Amino acid sequence: MRRPDRDRSKTIAGRAAGMGLGIVLATGGQALAQTPAEFYAGKNMEMVIGYSVGASYDFNGRIVARHIGKHIPGKPQVIVRNMPGAGSLVSTNHLYNAAAKDGTVIGIFSRGNPMYPLLESGAKFDAAKLNWIGSTSKEVSFVVASAKSPFKTLEDVQRNEMLVGGTGAGADTVVFPAVLNGTIGTRLKIVSGYPGIAEIMLALERGEVQGSGSMSLGTIRTARPQWLKDGSVNFLAVMALQHHATELRNVPLASNFAKNPIDRQALELILSRQSMAYPVAAPPGVPADRVAALRAAFMAMAKDKEFVAEAIKAGFDIDPVSGEEIAAIIAKVYAAPKEAIDRARAAVAAGRVSSKKK
Repeated sequence: MRRPDRDRSKTIAGRAAGMGLGIVLATGGQALAQTPAEFYAGKNMEMVIGYSVGASYDFNGRIVARHIGKHIPGKPQVIVRNMPGAGSLVSTNHLYNAAAKDGTVIGIFSRGNPMYPLLESGAKFDAAKLNWIGSTSKEVSFVVASAKSPFKTLEDVQRNEMLVGGTGAGADTVVFPAVLNGTIGTRLKIVSGYPGIAEIMLALERGEVQGSGSMSLGTIRTARPQWLKDGSVNFLAVMALQHHATELRNVPLASNFAKNPIDRQALELILSRQSMAYPVAAPPGVPADRVAALRAAFMAMAKDKEFVAEAIKAGFDIDPVSGEEIAAIIAKVYAAPKEAIDRARAAVAAGRVSSKKK
């Protein structure tokens, strides 16, 4: 037989627990019901930059961090955190797997990382699940060689081996020369393991390497603008789907050297990443209204006169790409014909046979 006082105690305890749960649910509901302005007010945000200080991604990320906060509802302070490593794969993996998923962390990393799971094994993120915020522009990159080297044209690199600096798997500095080796028969020997493009530039100047299979115009403008004027480097090929509107238009497109339609399609698939030069993303799982607020803030920032002036002064073009457009570019790449994807994957793998660690 049950004791009445024990039953009464259980009933009271059950009611108390129920009330406590209700309070927790109500509190949680209120938190979830916060508007973006209420959520971000008084908070600090973090901009994770996947490269070392001095790289074009670092310059770009810092300029974005200085200006985007005033366009986000609640006007949070945005603090920069550099997290270099493996061509910025370290930061991408961190953003996807470890960063807070509440909208307080965003990151900028290699434009090639979204394609990494398509071309490589061992990816720790799904590019389609990242919340893409935007890019300040498109990009044009070049195969460059030191003027002290014997390489004056891309045909020279098809005949003789050239040492080029690389960062990590998935980065343009590794993927671009590898795919050139695999599709058009260049002999670019990749010396990988440099923390970032700033270190590759120093290595080129010191003679540790003879060139780079991917040096972006943005990087050159911000870190070595003299290279565009003093003849320190030779520009051998354009690594983009089209020439820049004004700069180095006499340099040939790399895709023009493709020997057949499939090789050309594979090369263009790789180069499609240039349509989102400096991609900014938030982790998966961020509430949709906060993602929308971040995307709107990014596009508003891109029209901000103070932001535009600082970016142009630093050497960046401003031709914003929305988060929705980046998501569409990635979806299109992943939907490419299997034959083109297989050829791109094989070209990258074959091109890496001649690589070595720094």
